Amino acid sequence: MKALVVEKPGVLKVCDVKEPPMGDYDARCQMVYGGTCTGTDLAVIDNEFAWGNVYPSIIGHEGIGRVIEVGKKVRNYKVGDLISRVYTREYDGLGLSWGAMCEFGLACDHGAMLQDGIDRAQWDMFCINKVIPEGIIDDKGAVMIITWRENLSWVNRMGVKPGDRVMVAGSGANGISIAAMCAIKGAEVTMVGTASRRENAIQSGTANYIDYRDEGAVKEMVGKSARSFDFIIDAVGKKESLTPYMPILKEGGTAAVYGMDDYYNYTFNPILGPTSFRWYNAIYDEAETHEEVMDLIRAKKLDAANWIDMSANYTWENATEAYADVRNKKAIKTALKLSR
Repeated sequence: MKALVVEKPGVLKVCDVKEPPMGDYDARCQMVYGGTCTGTDLAVIDNEFAWGNVYPSIIGHEGIGRVIEVGKKVRNYKVGDLISRVYTREYDGLGLSWGAMCEFGLACDHGAMLQDGIDRAQWDMFCINKVIPEGIIDDKGAVMIITWRENLSWVNRMGVKPGDRVMVAGSGANGISIAAMCAIKGAEVTMVGTASRRENAIQSGTANYIDYRDEGAVKEMVGKSARSFDFIIDAVGKKESLTPYMPILKEGGTAAVYGMDDYYNYTFNPILGPTSFRWYNAIYDEAETHEEVMDLIRAKKLDAANWIDMSANYTWENATEAYADVRNKKAIKTALKLSR
C-alpha cells in the first residue's frame, strides 16, 4: 500500500509499504482522508517534536477510514462504518508518527476488548476509534473531527462558561478551533492572529479579531482591557507569547497554553499579571467529547470549510504539497485523499 513516510529529518516521500496483518479485534479500513497538523506533523518532519521522533515513520494522526473487513471478535463496527482516528500499525521495520497517511488502516474494537476482559494497556490508546454517523458530514470534512474533539475536551476541562471573556493568541487550526469552542460555550472571544485568517475566525465564532502585526491595535486592546479577561490562551506554544497579554488577565483568571512549539523551554512574565491567577496546561481526552461534537455538527455549529479549502485537491500524486502549503501558510489545514 502507499504511505506518506518521513524517511529522515526534512525528507517526506510517498512510499510503497507492506500492510500489517489484521487482528481478531481489528476492523480493516480503507483510509479515505487524512488531515495535516501544522504543529505535530511539521515538528516530526523537522525533527523538532517535543516527545521524540522515529525515522523512518508513517506520518499523520488525523485519519478517517471506512470499514471494509472485520476481525472475528469485532462486534461494535460493521462493514461500511466511517471511523475516526484510524492508523496503520508498526510493521516490517517501519515506525509510526501515528501512521494515518496510508491507504489501509486498522480500527480497534476497544469496546469488545473491554467486554472480553482484555488488559486495558492493549486497547486504551484506541478509544479514539469512534463511529461517525452517516450523513452528518462528508468524508473530507470529517478530518476536522479530531481537532474539534481535542479542543472541546480541553476547553470543557478548563471551565469556560457563558459570559466569560477569552483572548486567544494564534490563528492556526487549533487556535480557531479553540476560539470556536469557547464561543459555543457562550464566551466572548478576541483573537490575535494573522490578518488573512480573520474571516475564518469570525465565521467560527470569534467576536473581535486583531492582526498580530498591527502593534498599535494590539497595544490599544491591551490598554483598554486591563484586568478584564477571564482567560488568555496561547494556542501555538511559543515562549513569551502570553507576556504581552498578562495585563488583561483578571484577578483569579486563567493563563493557558495549548501548543507545543517551545514545550521544554516555555516562558512568560507572570509579574505583569494579576496578584493571583491559575496556570492551565492540562491534557485532553477527545473520546469524551465525541458525541458532543457529533451533536454540534448536526446543529451546524461547526463547519469544516472554515478550516479547510474544500475545493483544494491533494492526492498521492501531490501528497507532499499538502504539507508544503500549510508550512507556507497557503492553507490553515489540508485534507489528503488517501483512497484511489
